[in-house]
Amino acid sequence: MNTRAFRTLFMTYAGLGLGLVSSLGAVSTAFAATTPVTQITLWESHNGGPVADSEAYLVKWFNRTHPNIHVTIDVTKASKKALGALAAGDPPVLAEISHYDGSFLNAKALVSLNPYLKGQKSNFFHSVWVNGEVHGQHYRIMADTKISQFTYNMKLFKQVGIQQVPQTWGQLANDLAILKKKNPNIVPLAFKDSTAHILPPFLANGGHLFMPGSKDKKADFLAPAAFSTFNYFRKLYSDHEMIFAHGANIRSDFAAGKIAIADGTSAGYAKVLNAVNGKFPVGVFSYPKGSTGHTANLVQGLGFVIMVNHTPAQDKAAATFINWWYSPAPQVYWGEHSGFPPETKAAVKQLPSSYLNSHPGTRVSIAALASPYTIPRPNVSAYNEVQSVIDSLFYQAVTGQMSVKSALTQLQQQANAYLSGQTQL
Repeated sequence: MNTRAFRTLFMTYAGLGLGLVSSLGAVSTAFAATTPVTQITLWESHNGGPVADSEAYLVKWFNRTHPNIHVTIDVTKASKKALGALAAGDPPVLAEISHYDGSFLNAKALVSLNPYLKGQKSNFFHSVWVNGEVHGQHYRIMADTKISQFTYNMKLFKQVGIQQVPQTWGQLANDLAILKKKNPNIVPLAFKDSTAHILPPFLANGGHLFMPGSKDKKADFLAPAAFSTFNYFRKLYSDHEMIFAHGANIRSDFAAGKIAIADGTSAGYAKVLNAVNGKFPVGVFSYPKGSTGHTANLVQGLGFVIMVNHTPAQDKAAATFINWWYSPAPQVYWGEHSGFPPETKAAVKQLPSSYLNSHPGTRVSIAALASPYTIPRPNVSAYNEVQSVIDSLFYQAVTGQMSVKSALTQLQQQANAYLSGQTQL
């Protein structure tokens, strides 16, 4: 065969090959175009601010990298509305709900996440992992993790001569007395009367969420730890060294220089920084040690759940999003932008030291998450009712509306009634 004939034959077969490749490419493109996109609705309650912005960014990131799944955020309070939506036949696929109180499982509203979380346990901080676990089943996994901590006005501390943050609750009381004496125009401490903030000092003083050996059926509020904790805050209040306050009120008064120490969380610390806007330096320290010689804390925050009554494809797509959320890169972004600490150890290792040095709120939260004395808030069904009683009676005892003994006696009786099932919920 001469050179011209060979060249002609080669070009002919090459043309056929290119045509075949072109045809396969067209088929592939057509297939990709017709592959169904699984639509997922995520109900979450953050509306504006760094948390909402961070979550919106991450959802866009996920959608961009998962072309066959599309997540749409619907800003709504899923904890209150999701069960109603389920009853109406239109529940979200994904939702973020607050601390588990049993109502969702009682309604058989949730898909177990166990099949989708295999191999993930060692990646999570223990207190985060067990937060939504019920009898070995995960129906809820933390989406944003909050840890109680104190934010303080470093300028005020310096003015009154306090050299370092308190390491014990006793030292905190001494510092509050100094702040009040040397600057009578400020409020030394603004504290939150909610269980996530009341129970940590109680636990640090040797208290228990449940009576040991009661199998979670009895409370332990007549123990010495409860009396010492309630009396501690009662004295602060009666000495005008503490007030009760929440959220926006704390932030505005703190930013105005009216409060020396503000009770809050890592996410709250980020909001305080925004409110202060550089007017004075802001520090943060962990909850102090109690009589046990160690500190204690409770994990709180919203958690992801997958609602029932959707297709297997939607369940799988929702689980894909959840697992992606806990991969290192999204967790690092979440930790650096939302104000919440990452939920995974792998992400914490990848956080730049420069970031942690400049964001003590996150650093303190991470240390608390790693502590063996940080535990999840109870997810026993009746404890939701117990928490309301704790909040109410703690406030009444501390503000002097009733004696500490009467408050704790009533608290023990009502808590036991709820936990034992004797009270109608």
